[in-house]
Amino acid sequence: MSLAEKIVSQCLDVTSKDNVTIFFYSHNIPLAEEIADQCFKKGADVLLNLYTDKYYLSYLTNLSVESLRQPSVFCQALTANSTVEIWMPGTYDPTVLKKIPTEKSAAVDEGEAKAHWPLTKEKKVRSLYIGTSMLTEPRAKTYGFNYQRWKRMTEAAANVDYDVLAKTGRKLKASLEGAKTIHVKGRGGTDLTLDITGSKWYVSDGIVDKTDLKEENLGDEVPAGSIYAAPRQKGAQGRVIFNARLPYRGVNLGKIQLSFRDGRVTQFFTDAASKVARNEWKASKGDKDKIALFGIGFNPKAEPGYTSNNIVSGAVSIGIGGNQDIGGKNKPGFIFVDQVIGATVKADGKTIIKQGRIV
Repeated sequence: MSLAEKIVSQCLDVTSKDNVTIFFYSHNIPLAEEIADQCFKKGADVLLNLYTDKYYLSYLTNLSVESLRQPSVFCQALTANSTVEIWMPGTYDPTVLKKIPTEKSAAVDEGEAKAHWPLTKEKKVRSLYIGTSMLTEPRAKTYGFNYQRWKRMTEAAANVDYDVLAKTGRKLKASLEGAKTIHVKGRGGTDLTLDITGSKWYVSDGIVDKTDLKEENLGDEVPAGSIYAAPRQKGAQGRVIFNARLPYRGVNLGKIQLSFRDGRVTQFFTDAASKVARNEWKASKGDKDKIALFGIGFNPKAEPGYTSNNIVSGAVSIGIGGNQDIGGKNKPGFIFVDQVIGATVKADGKTIIKQGRIV
């Protein structure tokens, strides 16, 4: 089964009743066309929505911050009329992102959240993010990746056995459901306690099925393999020091440390290489300084340091900012998620991950 067939038949179970919108950049035209072909074979209606690097740069350069903060009427209309949305984001050359002012990057994130999420929730639109869309040689060059190794790894992670992946996710969910306290300890000084009482756990196993829709788990990704939840708003104490290389808006982020007290960020420390993230945080609106997400990766084929750190087996994700899409109360706008590799995680004293390995 090709990737396009998996996406249409297995991941999203597209039928003749569906209206499918595919958002993509020009370097992904072949995959977009193949997905559309598979959708047409199911009897579904399909719209291809093309972006280009020049179009995206022009959009963010010429529109004002105030305009970018407002939801696009076109985006709203597409989500309102879609039952399925497939996302293949990522410019062909990420260096164009360096030309975009920080305040505009922050503003467009806020506008996109307003345009899509409320209608997605209301109409239960199924969505899928395609991580293989990020595979370009300019991106590899910009971030210092070995392109062929990155490509092989990402494709292998996307082609794991989804039934086995789902089984792993269910086991992790069973071990975490009902837990009240999560403790994360890692190399370099990470020592963070989270109040997870009553939080709803979401499993990303690459498939959006009827059970997911019932639980309002409307979106997934390929490659997949993570479980995550929204901690209580005031339930984060301590600090986290991220240690996974994170490609971000045309640069590799270096050292980032977040300190929390009663769920709020009291310190957002970065080295010079990572100041773009802190500057965007400062320029953003919404509940940007509140704990938003805790997650664990469990894809056995994923490797850290590329564009899918969140699904690496044993990787711990910590996020701040908006989280209403995962059952939280934080208002949308800014969201930042990074990872700790090699951490130990305990749920109510029970070890879930030991030094980066799922127990």
